[in-house]
Amino acid sequence: MVKVSGETDIRASAKQILEVLADLPSYPAWSAVHKRATVDERDGADRPARATMAVTAAGLTDEQVIDYAWGQRGVSWTLVHASQQSDQRGSYTITRGPDGTSHVRYDLEITPIFPVPGFVVRRVMRHAVQAATEGLRARVESLHPAQGPRRRRA
Repeated sequence: MVKVSGETDIRASAKQILEVLADLPSYPAWSAVHKRATVDERDGADRPARATMAVTAAGLTDEQVIDYAWGQRGVSWTLVHASQQSDQRGSYTITRGPDGTSHVRYDLEITPIFPVPGFVVRRVMRHAVQAATEGLRARVESLHPAQGPRRRRA
């Protein structure tokens, strides 16, 4: 299993960030790796519980089914099945910054089905992390404009 993470600060509330994350069909608009996302099942709060996605990285498209678990300060997911992965676990964790921003940490762990050198998988996953953090920040801030300076973390 290969693990990567990324962080960013977003000028929005956790609720606003979670609203964007729960809008899975819109992922292709802000995440370069997502080509399609559909919600298959919803939980009692009408958030996605299971989704089917097509993601492209390093020229390979993977069809995957993901289960989601939602909280007030984040979301986590696990892979049900995919064509290119045997395992995937990920999460967005949101904490409140002292300046009123929300600090978002993205963690992703993937195990490819086929043997691939770890450095290749990490390079592909770093691209996914950038899309997941910077794309999210841009999307949330475009939908919920705020005043004040922005701080970024790499």
